[in-house]
Amino acid sequence: MAHHALYTQFITHPGKGTDLVTLLKKANDIVSTASGCKLYIINVHATDEDCIWVTELWDSEESHAISLTMDGCKELVTEAATLLSLPPKQIVLKALAGKGS
Repeated sequence: MAHHALYTQFITHPGKGTDLVTLLKKANDIVSTASGCKLYIINVHATDEDCIWVTELWDSEESHAISLTMDGCKELVTEAATLLSLPPKQIVLKALAGKGS
């Protein structure tokens, strides 16, 4: 069975990358406890602290969708949106094989 994999890029207003990372850590505390969450990693670009990537692996698209309805998630998404200079870019993949999949 293929897992639901997401790579999401966030570009913040200048100097707001660390603020977004703080919010994403709070999101991690929530969604990493969700049924179906296999991986949730917050990454910062090596040379641009205002470019943040989140790597997620879920057992299904449905599990991911349910996680977004968990208490506190909607508020974090709303707050994070104020920090962004561009809309998030998301790549959706089906993880087929490899360690962790």
